[in-house]
Amino acid sequence: MDEDEILIFAKEFNDNVKSNAKANNLEMEEAFTEYICDYLSELGEFDLWYPSSWLDKNIGAKVDGYYLEDDDETLNLIISIWKDWNGEEIHGSKVINSEVDKSIKRIRKFIASSLSKNLPGNRIDLGHPAYDLAELIYELKDNINKFRIIIVTDGIVPIRLGENIIEDGIEIDISLWDIRRLFNIQEKGERKGIDIDFDDYGGPISFVSEKAKNGYYTSYLGFLPGSLLADLYTKHKTRLLERNVRVFLSERVKVNKGISNTIQNEPSMMGAYNNGLTIYAEELETKMMENGLEGISKIKDFQIVNGGQTTASLFHTRRKHKVDLEEVFLQMKVMVIHESAKPIELDESTRLSDVLVPKIGNFSNTQNAIKPADLSSNETPHPEINSISLNYPAPDVTGGTMISHWYYENKRGSWNVKKRLEAKTSSQKKKFDMMYPKSQSFDKGKFAKVWYSYRGKPDIVSKGPAKCFADFNSNLLKQEIKYAGDDGPTYWVDYFQKTVALRIIWLRLEKEIGSRIRQLIYNSYKQNLTAYTIAVFGEKTDGKFDLRNIWNEQKVPDELFEWLMDVCDIVHHHIVEDLPKNRTHVTEWCKSEECWDKMKESRIFPQFPTEMKKLLREDIGGAKIAPSEFDAAREWCISKGHQSWYELHVYLKSRNLMANKQQSQCKTISLLLKGKDPKLIGGKTGRRYLSKACKEIWEQAEKQYDWGLI
Repeated sequence: MDEDEILIFAKEFNDNVKSNAKANNLEMEEAFTEYICDYLSELGEFDLWYPSSWLDKNIGAKVDGYYLEDDDETLNLIISIWKDWNGEEIHGSKVINSEVDKSIKRIRKFIASSLSKNLPGNRIDLGHPAYDLAELIYELKDNINKFRIIIVTDGIVPIRLGENIIEDGIEIDISLWDIRRLFNIQEKGERKGIDIDFDDYGGPISFVSEKAKNGYYTSYLGFLPGSLLADLYTKHKTRLLERNVRVFLSERVKVNKGISNTIQNEPSMMGAYNNGLTIYAEELETKMMENGLEGISKIKDFQIVNGGQTTASLFHTRRKHKVDLEEVFLQMKVMVIHESAKPIELDESTRLSDVLVPKIGNFSNTQNAIKPADLSSNETPHPEINSISLNYPAPDVTGGTMISHWYYENKRGSWNVKKRLEAKTSSQKKKFDMMYPKSQSFDKGKFAKVWYSYRGKPDIVSKGPAKCFADFNSNLLKQEIKYAGDDGPTYWVDYFQKTVALRIIWLRLEKEIGSRIRQLIYNSYKQNLTAYTIAVFGEKTDGKFDLRNIWNEQKVPDELFEWLMDVCDIVHHHIVEDLPKNRTHVTEWCKSEECWDKMKESRIFPQFPTEMKKLLREDIGGAKIAPSEFDAAREWCISKGHQSWYELHVYLKSRNLMANKQQSQCKTISLLLKGKDPKLIGGKTGRRYLSKACKEIWEQAEKQYDWGLI
């Protein structure tokens, strides 16, 4: 490790944390936790995390944040050690082992006290984020089988291994993120992946191999025991999956019924019926086996690119149905990508694996219809918007000549790289910070969050920046590209300014919501409250608010902000205080489309400010969010008319085609279209599914029974 380089990195990191603290009115350790956890979320260590900074020195308990995995079985708990190290002297950064041990004891005390219900109400104020966390731990005490304790610090921890503890049947993993580890990732791309030693799982795997003619990769083909895959998933869960695939493969939809049935009833046929796994690896090791053949003994940075649902299904089927997986074997293709063969047209910061792995996942992943978003920073419009952010400074609302930019980081860490290249002296650094304030930089996750909130997708925003960006990049942004057409250069300038305007609204709301959380006026869930409040704003103005006004003024009008906070009060009541009985957690409730639908249907929001209506414009352009599958089906069914649906009902019934239920559904939709508001067939009741079902009936009748051709 180069000492001078890490000193520079630590100084920049410290400055960014302090800027975050000032911008959001946070205590330093809170700002540090927020900054580093957002960073780790982007890396894929966890998804949308929730701050919960709380300390009780009397009982020796502390926690700073958490994230519950989608299966409700693994809870990530974050604890911070803030050294306030400014990067001037390396010895000032040291975090001694006793400090780490103390943090582990404190967070384990929090876990133990929560499990015994000694915390909520006794030690933590109602409404504090840690109160919700303690309640969550107690509610899920019979379900949680693993805690991941993540220690984060801006200092340097002595070399020590991560820990794995089994206590009372519950697994506790302990991992550390210090400034050195962050430096290695950001500056050198040295991210610690999952390393598999097959000696721990019964021995090496026999294989055949072939190197590609272009030298980019080598393929290794072999067979993996089903029990081995289930064991791997037990230990690592979705961290086994390549990042783009993990974004789409939620653990709540992990069990494919067909795969599960095969595992239970025809385990020996899994290899015949299943496409197997495609795995990316940084490198692998081989050794001779007892039978005299060569076998794969170790894989470094093991990532499943295709076959994630199969792997998860093996784990869940074995656990739920107590199935012996001894007869299950699956073919595996391991792709080792050779960075040394990277073509010269790729820039130094781009790895060959960054280019190939998403494509391998996209092209090979047919079994689960997973379509990973192309996260390439070089795809339109990301480079264009980055360039615009450099060439179009924000207006100086004082009337002076102050120049500052809203910098779009289409590549992670590019703000720091730009500063390092352009600001060598103290005066240059000061000038750079004035021209490109860190508080005015935003990445792809933040880019996606503001637009998906404004376009009425707060449920997707609540799933975390990675999933939000993947959906946004594949859908709304693709529509914007089509909408821009030949006017792209002009269009993207306007789009960038609107993006900044939404970012200004987001930051203003987030700051005030954070303040109300600290005052215990609101519970936690700052991200959810912000996203849903902006979604109401977009809904009530039909996306016609002139966002360029906010760009020109570089602030949210007072009248609009007061209205937004009134809306936020109602949003808070909806997502926190009126949590449906069938919903256990606020965070999961916010991720559901039902939460947003019910909010629109059942909540009465204050009238939009009269003085702001002058900023509503009919000619506001831009693509709209594509309708949901239910809304699209509803419009399709309406277009057919009530008479056609009645004729289809008669056609099916007279010929005894399809089931009575399907015949009846055609008659029901005909009556609804004839005698009632057609929108009722797509209402947010049981009927919202009627239109989708009827569309499928119509299409099946056309394909199988020549409906419409006679």
